Formats: sequence, structure tokens, C-alpha cells
Amino acid sequence: MAEITVVKEALTEEMKNAGATLTRALDQAGWPVVASFWYFESDDNQWKLMLASPRVATLGPREAYSAVADALETLHWPYSYLNHVRAVAPDHPVVKALASAFHTGWTITGIPFSRQAIDRAIIDDAYIYRVTSESAAA
Repeated sequence: MAEITVVKEALTEEMKNAGATLTRALDQAGWPVVASFWYFESDDNQWKLMLASPRVATLGPREAYSAVADALETLHWPYSYLNHVRAVAPDHPVVKALASAFHTGWTITGIPFSRQAIDRAIIDDAYIYRVTSESAAA
């Protein structure tokens, strides 16, 4: 029987810096990001920059991706970076799980988090920039 080995995509320093920079750009544009973190989606074997905003719930994901696209344009970054972004509402299960364990305030941090169960959610891998009390209230 053949054995299949899946190699996990690494979260690079470039990706970590890009996530922090994009979060700052959205802050400067006035787009409220209550949680921002890289999240490893094991089903797809890839990292996604999760951006949680109450505006996703009120205005919809199209407006969120438009705000991200505008921030990418401001940074002179390619729109292909959108493929690595997932805009979600603060009540997303992963956001809620992280909010039950972390409160960074509105600063941008860099907290690695691996192989933990929080609030009945398994977090394989994450790199946390921000989880505010607003994300916990969702």
C-alpha cells in the first residue's frame, strides 16, 4: 500500500509581515478589524489571513473584500493577495474560539498558537495579530 505524505505549507516571515502591514492599512482606512490572524486551513493545506469585521455582518463580504482590495492598492501590492484573505464576521467560530482565550486590544502583536483546543474548536495553527474584546462580544 502506498503512503501519502502531505507537507504543510510554512508561514513565512514575509507572510507574517504582510499580515501586520495589511491590518495597519485597513486601520488607517477606517475599516474596523476586530480580529486579524493567519489561520492554517488543514483541509486545503494553506494559510489564510482571517480578517474579522462587524461590517462583514452588516454590509456583506463583498464590501470587506473591496476594502481589502483598496488597501492592497494603497500598498502597491498585487490583487492576487486577495486569494490569501478570508473576510469574516466576528461571530465566525474560529474568531469566537480565539476571542475566548486572547485579548490583545487594538494593537498589532505576533502570537504563534499551535495545536490547541479552545471552546470546542481545534486550532491546528494560527499566528495572531489582534483579537479585541469586540470580537469576544459577538
